[in-house]
This record gives sequence, C-alpha cells and structure tokens, in this order.
Amino acid sequence: MKFLIRLLCILVGALVLSFLVTKVVLVPIGQWYEMNKAQSFDDVSDAFVLALAAQTIFAVVGGWLGDWAFRKWRQKQLDRP
Repeated sequence: MKFLIRLLCILVGALVLSFLVTKVVLVPIGQWYEMNKAQSFDDVSDAFVLALAAQTIFAVVGGWLGDWAFRKWRQKQLDRP
C-alpha cells in the first residue's frame, strides 16, 4: 500500500509542477516568441523542442518533490507516539 501511495505522490507532483510551469511560464513565453521574434517555422520548431525539454525537466523535479513530500509525511506518521 505504501508503494502505491508513494507512486501516486510522485505522479501527482510531476503532473502538477509540469502543468503549472507550462501554463504560467512556457505558454506565455512561447506566444510572445512566436509573435515577436520567430522568423520562420524552424524558429518555432526549435522553441517547441526547448519547451518540451523544459517540461520534461520540471516533470522530473516535480516527481522528486512528490517523493520528498511522501517521505516527510511518512516520517511524521512514524514520529507520532
């Protein structure tokens, strides 16, 4: 059961952080870049690849944070008398 809860915490952390970074940071920057700086479709495709790389990195960081939160929660349960 602990394994499933830990896996759920990792998945939720990864999805939440990835979603937040995408909606709050990557989409506005991408729209600005596409409208103001991109000269061709190659520029847009390069920006898309960079956005995917950033989203992947933040998904991994979110998974790590979810695992960290699970470990802290579990430690609090074990510390109770």
